[in-house]
Amino acid sequence: MSPLDMLIFLFFILVTIKAAIACRDHWRDIDEEAERLASRRVRPSAHLVRTANAVRTVKPSSVRITPIKRVNTPAAAYSRRLTVAKNTPLKDKGAA
Repeated sequence: MSPLDMLIFLFFILVTIKAAIACRDHWRDIDEEAERLASRRVRPSAHLVRTANAVRTVKPSSVRITPIKRVNTPAAAYSRRLTVAKNTPLKDKGAA
């Protein structure tokens, strides 16, 4: 292997190592920022949250549940397996 080939391989190895380190640092920065934002988030106290006002538990009378109407439903397809599944005697099948 010539010295030029070894330099080219060394270059690619160094570029790969640099990319891996940059990728690791990038995701580490994103994780640290997410942790910082999560720790800074303020949650309201329990007495401030009113469930009766926030969540509606009763359906209004104007809402009705109606079934889905099916129009032009296709007929069941005929299957050869249905006739085979019936236990027909061999005389009816044309066997001796």
